[in-house]
Amino acid sequence: MLPAERFIEEMGLISQEHGGPRIAGRIIGLLMLEGRELSLQQISDRLGVSRASVSTNARQLARRGTLRLTTHAGDRQDYYEVLAGPHFEMLDELAARFQRHSRVVASCAEALATHAPEAAPRVGELSRFFEKSAEILQDWATALREENTPRNTEQ
Repeated sequence: MLPAERFIEEMGLISQEHGGPRIAGRIIGLLMLEGRELSLQQISDRLGVSRASVSTNARQLARRGTLRLTTHAGDRQDYYEVLAGPHFEMLDELAARFQRHSRVVASCAEALATHAPEAAPRVGELSRFFEKSAEILQDWATALREENTPRNTEQ
């Protein structure tokens, strides 16, 4: 397998490992390699999958802020390109997931305070772990965005 093909396939497996569709990761991988917009047909042809599958997954990725949909006057095709820093979006998603986990576990800890007071502190500690992890992930995403934001050097 060529390195480019391997990268595309690995991106698909990473997406799948995180609960997403494999094709979504493969689309991101292809567009990252290309470094330019591609039409749905071009993506479909390159990946050897149906245009309908590419369309569904590309639209979902665009809604999540990973891809950008573009069009051209006089051309009825949709084109997609990777937005800068799709990894920021992954950190944001993880942070949001951990924040939800923190709230759910905290609610359980509160209920346990009267029914199982010996367990409540341990469960509360797990809630704080999720909360702190969410903060760290969000701070990391913010720092990465700031590092990758073009600076105005004009005085």
